[in-house]
Amino acid sequence: MLWGVFSPQCLTGAENVDYLKEIKPIFAEKCYACHSALKQEAELRLETRELMLNGGDSGAVLHPSKPDQSLLLQRIMAQEDEQMPPPEEGSRLSAHEIALIKTWIAQGAKTPQEEIPGSPKDHWSFQPPVKTKVPQTHSGNNSQNPIDAFLEQQRKQKKLITVAPAGKRVLLRRVYLDLIGLPPTEDEIQNFVNDSCYDAYEKVVQKLLASPQYGERWGRHWMDIWRYTDWYGLGKQLRYSQKHIWHWRDWIIESLNHDSSYAEMVQDMLAADELKPTDHQALRATGFLARHYYLFNRTTWLDSTLEHTSKAFLGLTMNCAKCHDHKYDPLTNLDYYQMRAIFEPYQVRLDALPGETDLEKNGLPRVFDAHTDAKTYVHIRGNEKAPDKTRELKPGTPEIFTFNSFQVTPVNLPAEAHNPALQDFVLKDQLKAAEVKISVAQKAVQQTKQQLAELEKNSKTNLVQQKSQEKEKLFLADDFTKANSKQWAMGPGQWAYQNGKLVQTKTGYGRAYLRSKANHPLNFKAKLKFKTTGGDKWRSVGLAFDVNGQREKMIYLSAVKPGSKLQISYNEGSRSIYPAEARHGCAVNLNELYELEIKVRDQLVNVSLNGEHAISYKLPLQRESGKMDLLTFDASAEFEKIHISSLPANEKLIDGKDSKTPSLKLAKAKSTTAEISLRVAQLYKKSLMAAYTADKAPYSNLSETDQTNLRRVAALAARKYELALAEQKLAQTQEKRESTTGEAAKKIDKELTTAKKQLETAKQAVNKPGEKYTPVRASLKALEGPAEKEASRFQPYPTTSTGRRTAFASWITDRNNPLTARVAVNHIWLRHFGQPLVEEVTDFGLRSKQPLQHELLDWLAVDFMEHNWSMKHLHELMITSKAYQLSSSTIGADPRTLEQDLKNQYYWLRNTVRMESEVIRDSLLYLAGELDLTQGGPTIDPDKNPESKRRSLYFTTSRDAQNKFLSMFDAADIFACYRRNQSVIPQQALALANSKVSLQMARKITEQIQTKHPDINNQKFIRFAYEKILCVEPTPQESALCLKALAETESVLKSTKNQNPTWRSRENLVHALLNHNDFITIR
Repeated sequence: MLWGVFSPQCLTGAENVDYLKEIKPIFAEKCYACHSALKQEAELRLETRELMLNGGDSGAVLHPSKPDQSLLLQRIMAQEDEQMPPPEEGSRLSAHEIALIKTWIAQGAKTPQEEIPGSPKDHWSFQPPVKTKVPQTHSGNNSQNPIDAFLEQQRKQKKLITVAPAGKRVLLRRVYLDLIGLPPTEDEIQNFVNDSCYDAYEKVVQKLLASPQYGERWGRHWMDIWRYTDWYGLGKQLRYSQKHIWHWRDWIIESLNHDSSYAEMVQDMLAADELKPTDHQALRATGFLARHYYLFNRTTWLDSTLEHTSKAFLGLTMNCAKCHDHKYDPLTNLDYYQMRAIFEPYQVRLDALPGETDLEKNGLPRVFDAHTDAKTYVHIRGNEKAPDKTRELKPGTPEIFTFNSFQVTPVNLPAEAHNPALQDFVLKDQLKAAEVKISVAQKAVQQTKQQLAELEKNSKTNLVQQKSQEKEKLFLADDFTKANSKQWAMGPGQWAYQNGKLVQTKTGYGRAYLRSKANHPLNFKAKLKFKTTGGDKWRSVGLAFDVNGQREKMIYLSAVKPGSKLQISYNEGSRSIYPAEARHGCAVNLNELYELEIKVRDQLVNVSLNGEHAISYKLPLQRESGKMDLLTFDASAEFEKIHISSLPANEKLIDGKDSKTPSLKLAKAKSTTAEISLRVAQLYKKSLMAAYTADKAPYSNLSETDQTNLRRVAALAARKYELALAEQKLAQTQEKRESTTGEAAKKIDKELTTAKKQLETAKQAVNKPGEKYTPVRASLKALEGPAEKEASRFQPYPTTSTGRRTAFASWITDRNNPLTARVAVNHIWLRHFGQPLVEEVTDFGLRSKQPLQHELLDWLAVDFMEHNWSMKHLHELMITSKAYQLSSSTIGADPRTLEQDLKNQYYWLRNTVRMESEVIRDSLLYLAGELDLTQGGPTIDPDKNPESKRRSLYFTTSRDAQNKFLSMFDAADIFACYRRNQSVIPQQALALANSKVSLQMARKITEQIQTKHPDINNQKFIRFAYEKILCVEPTPQESALCLKALAETESVLKSTKNQNPTWRSRENLVHALLNHNDFITIR
């Protein structure tokens, strides 16, 4: 019945259906995962017509010209249990796809003659590479580079003719940029051009491979492939990668410069924590795995780990087997989760490094097996919320690979590996940091004691007792009972004399003032009594002195909320400055009487409020003669009295070194806090030493009794330290209370009550210290989710590691693994020759056809392994081949060759390649003599330090941070960059033409040429510029055009009265050459 309802019609008026274009792709997408050489559900395969006619358990599935009798059509039309493909395997076919298949069957199910596909195990990349005999070419030269022998044999068969070798200048620039990412200098060019020795080129290659810059150039290549990214997240919350991941970057560079074995590098990246658990240098390599960290979802994290470990090292798309068996490759769903089991236990942590105790400033991001008993289950259809817990999966590798080297052996870790605090440098560094804290605390005690002594000496009581030997000279006194036009000039505001007081009632943004008619004494003392009665926001009242036009100094009391304060400010004539050190935070209440006392001698200002010294401040600008203002700003006020006189020479002022000088009570509180803080620092050091001794005890020959005693000693030291911390907290709260009034004081009173209770608890704990103490910490586990508690990050680490990643690393680098060496060789070849031997660099599976140079690839892969996986050996082999040294120009090329091999599949010429973004910027700086070649260290924030002259790979690279100049060109994609894009877009031309770095470097390069070759004419300048920037000599036509451009530019500049038109026109020429296509192209 269903067949009648849903039976599709054949396509009306249809031409013959094309099997290869229309039918086979449907079968490949919908059916091959279960019915092909990969897998034969019901013993059925569908890759060819013959196989369909043979059928499976239910017999033939295809009856040509009889669609209604064809089981194939019935099954793809069926519903529910009979539906193909099954719902859990994928979506059903569309009506159009079904109609296509029905029409094809009705037309006789015609197909071309096809071979039945062989076993997936027979695929070329799944077979071990074989080092075939190097072909003998017609030259008969046994010393011929093997690469040339293989390529020449193929070209000979195809009758293809190579172009001529590249010129020496072009070749030198090519190899410099390829190996170190920097162009040769003029002297290096001339030396090479003039060197006629047979091995001149080989010497250059050796020199460049030995250069420290080689590691940086090729380090950036491998950082692409291994997806280097600095940490990023939201604010300070780390969500991706790890802080200080730059240690991994430095390890890559150093390993390349040391020509470390590629196999050993892979092993260290995957399992250095198991292979070399106490070697900090090697542990940096595990940044490869730490980089995959993702805060919010463990499955996303491990999916990324599996996908990119497989792509980077094996050239396999394992990620396609997460939800079901791989549709194209012999990789099963179980293979995927068995590989996940390898990584299931691993986590990330940050370990201390010698010389630094603050992990925020520096630390070693590394991996370890945190959950050795973690279980792995298949996620049904890839849904992490639907694990199949009926079957726990063991770690393993894809079943298609039959060499048996995956054997897991758990690893017992040395104490320093699972308890990094036991490393010798940790105690040394932490004690040093503790000594610094003690030293700081001792200085604070001295300073607060000295400050307290000065305040007591200069307190109001002592000052009253002093007998002045010099009489004060009155300048101005006013009780404001009536107007005094002889003393004051009325300024803006609403001023009135009421009830024996001077009242100012205008509020809102703006200033009101009375100004003295005479200039006040240079050194003076003033007392002012007033109330602030209102205002909209600022409510500021005070005095200004040295008033001269816009210039003045001011002292005022502000009732602004929040942030009420007593403040000294000054105006140099253009703007007002409010120094933080000349601010005293205090409660200021409306309608409360305040007395402000000001003493000024030269630049030193002392201010007291209600008899308590509040501020000492030394003005940073010179004094000058001026008037005195009685003022308000956005405030209504009542003034009761003012008295201004000269300051006697013998009257002592408090020095302004500590500008924010506290009141006497506050100074006493500060002194008490400082003394307690010193005790805290001293007790911390003692508790640290006791904890370290107790930590080491289990790894010694001490008896259990002795170990218990050491734990008790550490616990008692910890309780004493905690008691001191409680005392410190109470003292700090009391100190805060001394400078707080009003509602804020009530809140602090509650804090005081809490602090006193905590102190009592701490005192009781000292009497019963127990055995618990805080171990010395030198590591911090990464959060395993946003809800994880901070305390869990300090739990002890496991004493063993599963050994799974070691087994996996050994399996990947096994000489019998058919993929690892091939994949690495392919990446290196791509970056030297501009195109890979295997087109899909991350997919060597069944969809990857056997490469044209299969024998060459295999020969190189085996040779690579035979030479201890030496990348420098591989570089040298490729770079010294004649194929590499060919010209990239098709001018004069054989027409037939050009027509037959337009894509240069047989390497009869060198491919041109555009520079990556880092090479462009580094070359600009290097040519100008501005590039800082300092190696290694923390990343450079491109926002905070965009003009850094370091090499580009040292800039922070993440989703949220990237150098803007680099982003215009072919910069690395942190999510997947196995092969850089080569783009040509308008923004790149604009960046080179208008960017600050391009313009500045053009100026510097011009200056370099002029300095090295003074008094040269334009003709010679053009030649030197071409040689320096493009590494070539200009053609006569280019010289003529440049001469004309220089003359025209110079003429225009002269007409605008430019001071140095010749120099400026040459700058323009250099800038134009930096924008030349040949500058950003490696030919």
